[in-house]
Amino acid sequence: QKHHPRPSRGWTRTIPSRIPNASACPATMGCIFSLCESTPDVPENIIPDPVGPCTFVVESCSMFNKDYEVYKDEKGKDNRWLFLNKEGKAFSNKAKIDLENYVREDTEHPKKGEVLWSAKYDESPSFKQAYRGDSSSDGWSSDGFRPSRRKLRMNWKLETKATLRSVKFGGLKYKIAVKAKGYATRVIRVSYVRDAETGKARKVTTYADDEYVKKVSYKIKDADSGDTVDKFKIKGLTKDKLKWKCDAFTASKEGGFFFPGPTIVKVTGAVDPAFCLLMAHICSTEFGPTEIKNDLHPDWHRYDGYDSDGFGSGSGSD
Repeated sequence: QKHHPRPSRGWTRTIPSRIPNASACPATMGCIFSLCESTPDVPENIIPDPVGPCTFVVESCSMFNKDYEVYKDEKGKDNRWLFLNKEGKAFSNKAKIDLENYVREDTEHPKKGEVLWSAKYDESPSFKQAYRGDSSSDGWSSDGFRPSRRKLRMNWKLETKATLRSVKFGGLKYKIAVKAKGYATRVIRVSYVRDAETGKARKVTTYADDEYVKKVSYKIKDADSGDTVDKFKIKGLTKDKLKWKCDAFTASKEGGFFFPGPTIVKVTGAVDPAFCLLMAHICSTEFGPTEIKNDLHPDWHRYDGYDSDGFGSGSGSD
């Protein structure tokens, strides 16, 4: 078997080449969109496993699950290439993502392709939360009246890990450690609505919650030796385009938090492009800012003095 040359720094283990000629072949259309099923059908002609410099376009199969289809160079019916098959809940130690091709020869699992690489979460995320008040009274006096508005803030930190291992060819295994930090806010407003018939005032309390990600960093280690292979940070958290860049790959996602487009992954070095694709995918999805925000659940009742109205005083932390 041929081997890729060693990259310039960091990546010290070579990866075996997959197939001598990785040119694209005609294929049929993409994912089946369904509430219950998102496994793509097999293309008429299967593109060989990725080798060498590659460009991947990763797009969600369905809004109802976490499966993704991978295209070669650009999205198109002739460019369907690989399938990212997610099982289990995000951030659960039972969750995993398999990067599959479309070679489906297992009679017991007819919808399962050959697994090139697999990622499994080592642990559930560990959020550390610290609370502090930032209150305003909207002009109310302090002689016995309670404020009509209050703002609470919670700073948080996250640490979690996953393991990526080569399946089809075996032998290689890496760990990815993720650290993130940010803050969350809760604005509490109290108003009184007078009943038109009885004339009595009824108190109404409303809440406005927001979460923010300030920083996400990634560290990749050789699972056997524990040596750090590479480390990098996400860029573009306050813009419409998120970016990831390390020695193995570059990735970008248009649309920021609210309207994310497909993820574009480019591999130019000597590292196995299938590994780079899987790592870029989990950085931009499961270990990306949107999924981190979704998994953050501030417990505002831990705030010292927090009562049924949401008003209190003091600060607390984990």
